[in-house]
Amino acid sequence: MRWRHLVGLILALTPIAAATEEASVSVRDAWVRETPPGIAMTAGYMVLQNRTSRPQVLVAARSSGFETVTIHRTIAKEGMTGMEHAPQIELLPKASLLFAPGGYHLMLLNPKRTLHAGDRVDVTLEFRGGLVLPVTYEVRK
Repeated sequence: MRWRHLVGLILALTPIAAATEEASVSVRDAWVRETPPGIAMTAGYMVLQNRTSRPQVLVAARSSGFETVTIHRTIAKEGMTGMEHAPQIELLPKASLLFAPGGYHLMLLNPKRTLHAGDRVDVTLEFRGGLVLPVTYEVRK
């Protein structure tokens, strides 16, 4: 009888442990560049933190305020700087990753309104395994 209770307790606590790990993926200092009128894109930056003991893989981002949101990184090749789409980004256990000008960033295309410093933009980050993380970004100059 005790064995069955122990197994039941372990099974009952497993989702709590998984949920606790998922809650340990967070974002800080999330911001988006202000868009002048007529500009069809902007960039989003943040510090993505993984406090879990396993890798987390960012696979997508979306926002109701933009037609499209994609993950990009700036690359230098043969003296030229450009951007390339990053279909996913692996965030190592107990690590942080800086999204900043000149590095990883979110490309936010075709805003549904002009963004001004002080506005807020909601973006949802999606991770492999089903974790969905809503983040509010501050619009900055």
